[in-house]
Amino acid sequence: MDIFLRTIVANAPLLVNATLVTLIGSLVSIVLAMILAVPTAFARIAKNPLLRSVSTFYVETVRGTPLLLQLFAWFYGARLLLLYLFNFNADTAVYHLLTTLNSNSLFPSQGVSNIFFAVIGLSFNYGAYLSEVIRAGIEAVDRGQTEAAEVLGLSRLQIARYITLPQALRIMAPPLTNNFITLIQDSSFWNVLGVYELALTTLTLSQAISNSVIRWGLYSMELAIYFVICYSLSFASQRIESRLARGVAGAN
Repeated sequence: MDIFLRTIVANAPLLVNATLVTLIGSLVSIVLAMILAVPTAFARIAKNPLLRSVSTFYVETVRGTPLLLQLFAWFYGARLLLLYLFNFNADTAVYHLLTTLNSNSLFPSQGVSNIFFAVIGLSFNYGAYLSEVIRAGIEAVDRGQTEAAEVLGLSRLQIARYITLPQALRIMAPPLTNNFITLIQDSSFWNVLGVYELALTTLTLSQAISNSVIRWGLYSMELAIYFVICYSLSFASQRIESRLARGVAGAN
């Protein structure tokens, strides 16, 4: 036990940094996924056949292919395509941005291409799944309310903002949270792109140790960290759902 504690203390900075990479990267992915999901959900139920076709192709393509393959496609395919067609290099772009902010000393020595395309790939994947959750929530709202809003002269944007989405949010909250939790867990796939998030950092540390007990101790630490993160999100979601339910009960 004493050896295990010394190992944990010695590697605590690496584990903390890896946990931050997982948390911040997952948070950015969730935000980007929602930015993709909302317009995709509305496009799926739009009257315009072109919008419906494009959004359906995106959703079905993503849901019909493995996440791991999509991450490889973004890193080895999209990265090179952007470089050759538009001369876009993520490392150069971020370095210039930090230079403009007088903060280029913060630029990581190993570059940012790995994490950049890892986040984009995960966001693109979950944008499709979240759009289906949002679409189902929107379609669950009574159609009569939107028809009444149209009669009153509200625009489509106003109907979505003030009538449809607030009611759909109560329905969407549980499945959205489940997807957010799964997204955090799926961030461990970033290790195939060389991103030193929690899973890859733990694996690297354990491979450098011959003691099997300490190895399993490190993996147990990894499991505990993931559990705390995911359970905290689940607990926060339950509180939000309870508050939304009280709001609806009060309105009735």
